Amino acid sequence: MSAGSLAILVIDENRIRASIIEAGLRDAGHHHVTVIHDVAGIARRIAEIEPDVIVIDLENPNRDMLENMFQLSRAVKRPIAMFVDRSDQASIEAAVDAGVSAYVVDGLKKERIKPILDMAISRFNAFSRMARELEEARS
Repeated sequence: MSAGSLAILVIDENRIRASIIEAGLRDAGHHHVTVIHDVAGIARRIAEIEPDVIVIDLENPNRDMLENMFQLSRAVKRPIAMFVDRSDQASIEAAVDAGVSAYVVDGLKKERIKPILDMAISRFNAFSRMARELEEARS
């Protein structure tokens, strides 16, 4: 799948930060970018949009917001790149347990979006491949 054909969903309540992510994705050749600023009903919106990749930007997440996003990441079974301004060890571990493919602390820069997205997709695909191989080995 080429960069331009990926459907990317950006979830960010902050419109300025969302525009930075969107610009970075478009500069990298991604043309199918949808931005959502309101997280209410987000699971339904994801089902409607059917993105290949999800980018979540949480400016100053509280524990409840992080947990909601981690639950979402467990449910959607897609590569997820999550940007946060600050974090702690427990949040990092929770992100890994939830299957977040890239958890970036204080790293939102337009020029970093593409390599982080590429890494998230590669990591998600590698974990998916390993899970399939383990399942086949058990059968």
